[in-house]
Amino acid sequence: MSHTRKEALPTPQSMKFAVRRALRSSLLELGSGTKAELSERLGISFPTVSKVVELMVQEGEVNLLGLDESSGGRRANRYAFNPDYMLGLAVYYEKEQSVYTVFNWNGDLLERKAEDGILHHGPEALASQMANWTRRYPEIRSIAVGMPAAVRDGIIFHVPSYGTFQDYNLQSYLEDLFSIPVIVENDMNAAVLGYHNLCGSEEASLVYVYLGHNGPGAGLLINGNVVRGRSFFTGEIGFVPMSEGSNFQDILERNRSVMSSLIEPDQEQIDALSRLSAAFAAILNPDAILWCEHNLSPAALLSIQERASAYVPERHLPEMLLRDWEHDYLAGLQRIALDMMISDTSAM
Repeated sequence: MSHTRKEALPTPQSMKFAVRRALRSSLLELGSGTKAELSERLGISFPTVSKVVELMVQEGEVNLLGLDESSGGRRANRYAFNPDYMLGLAVYYEKEQSVYTVFNWNGDLLERKAEDGILHHGPEALASQMANWTRRYPEIRSIAVGMPAAVRDGIIFHVPSYGTFQDYNLQSYLEDLFSIPVIVENDMNAAVLGYHNLCGSEEASLVYVYLGHNGPGAGLLINGNVVRGRSFFTGEIGFVPMSEGSNFQDILERNRSVMSSLIEPDQEQIDALSRLSAAFAAILNPDAILWCEHNLSPAALLSIQERASAYVPERHLPEMLLRDWEHDYLAGLQRIALDMMISDTSAM
């Protein structure tokens, strides 16, 4: 006798949350709306939308803007988010500094501050520094953390420079400490997501390359989706073999000048960067390869492009751009935090 597994029926609470989440997404996209507009857009009955909107008004999440202009019938109320009802915290950690940003529903930046780098001191020092922000801004309802490490489900599993974080579940630690939803993300995954969010092309395929202090890394996005790989090891390009006995990181470290601001790489490094670009073109065929503008000069990028065309026909090479890495990185973390805020259940 076979038994068919029955799916759990939605509860009134889960239904109400689903409607509220849909209303959040629509109001963020539209800027404002009447109950009738929101009901039609979402395909949810007017009484249900009206009930949830009124609850959101009572709790301060939604503001009544006033009455629409009359179109012959009864004038409808128009609603919009209270942008400061919930705040997000986006922070990234590097060797030399920790950069914190606080922003509201609209993505408006309320504060940005660079503090001392604390990665070498371990998770407790990181949490202590972060606690100053959660105390100052009690409206923070989501935290997105960027780390120079490979991360899987909040667990840091490849972080050669900071051993105290190895195999450490930073996400659970911070959530238990602050009782706020947290996502921990690899730095380059966040950066490529941030550029994708800014560029406006939903189906873009992109590679974002970093040659910084913690070793080289890359974020990959294919047809609009971040690629993480079977073991979440995608983007650890330092291990890419370049010649017998040498990988990509070995070649970069033979002349540390490539890691410095706008200093020209030598010819061996130009060739390695070109081979890496050609490999991306041949395997992924992306729309663009993005390089951090503090790693390479425009002249060095031009040399890489020219050399790469010796390995792959030029018409198949992607566009190559120099980007403000911090700008894209923070944009990605803020996008992650905003998505968590839309799904926040604590307001229910």
